[in-house]
Order: sequence, then C-alpha cells, then structure tokens
Amino acid sequence: MFLDKFPTFTAGRVLKYDMLNALRDYPRDYVTIMYSHYSEGVLAGCNLEVTSEAIQIAPGLVRHKGKLYTLSQPVLVPYSATGQDTIVKIHFSKEKKSGDYILSSGDIISVPGIKVAENELELCRFKLKTGARLRAEYLDFADYSTAYDTVNIVSAPYAAPYESTLSPILTRRFAEEAWAGRPSHAFDYVFISLCAQGEPVARNVIVAYTSARLGIVAKGAANQDLHRHLAKILDDIRLGKEMATRSGRGGARRILVD
Repeated sequence: MFLDKFPTFTAGRVLKYDMLNALRDYPRDYVTIMYSHYSEGVLAGCNLEVTSEAIQIAPGLVRHKGKLYTLSQPVLVPYSATGQDTIVKIHFSKEKKSGDYILSSGDIISVPGIKVAENELELCRFKLKTGARLRAEYLDFADYSTAYDTVNIVSAPYAAPYESTLSPILTRRFAEEAWAGRPSHAFDYVFISLCAQGEPVARNVIVAYTSARLGIVAKGAANQDLHRHLAKILDDIRLGKEMATRSGRGGARRILVD
C-alpha cells in the first residue's frame, strides 16, 4: 500500500530508533525513486571556471551506477601545459564501511589521455599548449569543441531519463544562436524552444532533429558528433538553408480555392 509516515517530536515522548530511521529514509527514498530512470552523468551543478593555475569545479550532483553523489564544496584541479590530451574526471571507489556509515565516494582527478573507465565519469577535457592560456569562455557554439587551450565539456555526459545527453549549457547556447539566425520554419522553432528552457534535452530528441534537419542517420552518434551536427545546422540556419528533406525555400506550397 502507499504510505506517508512521518514522526512527531513532542515533549514527553520517547525518541525511538524507528523515528530516526523515518527521517533518514524519507528524503533518500524520494530522491532515489525520482531519479531511478535517469542515466549516469551530471544531474546538477558541477559548473567549471578556470583560474591561472586550476580548474574550479562548483558544487553539484552526479549519478553513477544507481547512486547519487554530492559535491558540497568547490574543488580546485591544478593543470599544466603539456600539449597533450588531458581529462578531468570523477574516479569512483568501491563501497566502504567506515564506523557508523557505508561510504561511497568519487575523487576528482586529472590525467593524460581521454580514456574513461566503467568506474569513472568525465567532467571535461583539454589540450593546453606551452605558453598558452586555458579558457572556459566561448566565442560561439562551435567553439566549445576547439581542440587546443579550451575547456571542452562536449563529451561530458549529462544525466537524463533513460540515456545521457548533452549538457544543457550547450543546448541553451544552441538556442540563443539559432534564434539570432532567424529560423524559417516551425520544425526548427519547436526544437529551439525546447533547448531554450535550459533543461537537458533528451538524446533521442536531439538525434531525431539532427537526422531530419541534415538528412543523415545520427542514431548511435557520440556527443562530439551531435555537437558537430548542431553546429552545421546553425550554419544552415544563418544561411537560410532548408531542411535536407525538403525542396525549395519554405517547402511545398498549396493554394486553396473556395
């Protein structure tokens, strides 16, 4: 049966073990059920800022292997110029019993290469040349995947129902530039409006839109591919190009005669 059970703390009553359990379990059960169908990835926060010596990762919430992990304080990850690919990721350790707690933790690490193991979650990657400055400010949507001297968040998975998707930072930026390009038909407006809300856009929606807009098969595309497809669509919108599946400006036209 469905049940709402909450302890009452009043003068003269004995504080019982079950009452404390109810306080512990209710918020945990609520959050677990709410996100039970979500994929792995960043759920909220974890925004990145760059200083002259480190990447600062803001407090946030991530989901991994069915568990929610909270970062309550900002973390600084030092970096250096190597000219090689470097990845910043969360490395999750095995569950441990520590005194009165069962502890599951994830350490933020920065290592050469771009490999991500099953017990890891990517936050960003970069390739910094000697003498250059690492940046996390972007000229436009396409600039997010610039190879050198730029914090790249394109491959970082964002948690969403059923499968991970692009960060809403990316899809919202896409919407801003698409509106400026003055899209020509309703098909674009629907997808752009969805992106403009600032919430994660389901991966299958992005795949369906890019496939139809460009006349390609985008199923199975990686985050980098989806970003590239969306950048191409922005170029087409700016140039006034129609969908690949339609002919002529505005598509087929009909004249109704009374």
